[in-house]
Amino acid sequence: METFSFFDMIQKLWTANFLKACLANFLMGFAFYLIGTTMPFYIGEKYGATEAETGLVLASYIIATLLVRPFSGYIVDAYDRKKVYIIAYFFFVFVYFGYMWASTMMLFVLARMMHGITWSVITTSSSTVAIDIIPSERRGEGLGFFGLTTTIAMSIGPFIGLYLYENFPFKYNFYSTIVVGILGLLTALTIQVPKREPKEKQILSLDRFILKPAIPIGINVLFIAISFGMLFTYAAKFGLNELKISSTGFFFLFMAVGMAVSRFFAGRLLDKGYVNQLMLTALFVIGLGYTAFGLATSELLYFGSALFIGLGYGMASPSFQTMIINMGSNDQRGTANSTFFSFYDLGIGIGMVSSGFLATILPSFGHLFVICGLLAFLALVYFYFISKQVYHRKKLIN
Repeated sequence: METFSFFDMIQKLWTANFLKACLANFLMGFAFYLIGTTMPFYIGEKYGATEAETGLVLASYIIATLLVRPFSGYIVDAYDRKKVYIIAYFFFVFVYFGYMWASTMMLFVLARMMHGITWSVITTSSSTVAIDIIPSERRGEGLGFFGLTTTIAMSIGPFIGLYLYENFPFKYNFYSTIVVGILGLLTALTIQVPKREPKEKQILSLDRFILKPAIPIGINVLFIAISFGMLFTYAAKFGLNELKISSTGFFFLFMAVGMAVSRFFAGRLLDKGYVNQLMLTALFVIGLGYTAFGLATSELLYFGSALFIGLGYGMASPSFQTMIINMGSNDQRGTANSTFFSFYDLGIGIGMVSSGFLATILPSFGHLFVICGLLAFLALVYFYFISKQVYHRKKLIN
């Protein structure tokens, strides 16, 4: 019977390099989410933008991210990964100065698009650097904890950002974000990444930008990403407008708790080969959580379903990412990461756009989230009949 000690865990996974990679990723996410929730207020106050104009300005970031994402994987694989990471981190921080310097809304849009480009490269390179550090036999577990740093940042960043916005001039939001970003950049500089053997120049082809064998898995990711895009857009309005819950901001905090709990068992189960059982359970829990959320009539069900949705995504997201990475060779890790994020970004974008349309024709937001539950159950069926067969047939031994 296999034994596993706490010392073994520290020795193999929790190295100084891995801790620094996690800290740098947390600070990057914290900087991003600290100011992200208050950006609509800033655009309205500084430029007098309408709701529609604000939506277009914010969407410019998503468009830029989607356009650059496939190329970011190629860049990470073709060049020194740490150098790409550091350069992307530097421009990620520098763009916040661009926001402050933008005197017109058009200049702000340009800064926003530049931010989308840097976000695409930095998220691909940071997770690829982490994968290079994590032992291959602990990849699922390591990616789970690495992703947890983003979850924590996503849950506390908006709280800090809103507090600063409500109590200080907006420039302090920018100052705080820049300081946090610089600390993250300095941390990233100290990470030691294993050197790779130089690769011969390869002819550019589709598989240098997207991992073709993993496309069926990416379609599976698309289902739950669309649901997440809908949730991110209308979860707060559902609670505030229809259920009359004033503290809707806690929804994402409860969701983050669910994600955090999953990190302590999902990764190890994935590494031990329980991928089918884990994914089927995750997709079922997501579908159940969304359905309960859509039918919620009280705070208990509203916040309780957030725990289930978070638990499901906490199992599914790093597992899908690990599956896609395991379907590429070592020199395709950047491309594999880019493939995962491309489908996730695309799904979130589709979810945001389609939810706006559906919200105008459905009787309530609750019906929208029941549809999210149906998408999750459809993802479960798709995984059972397609994704699991594709994965076990095409995965590589890394």
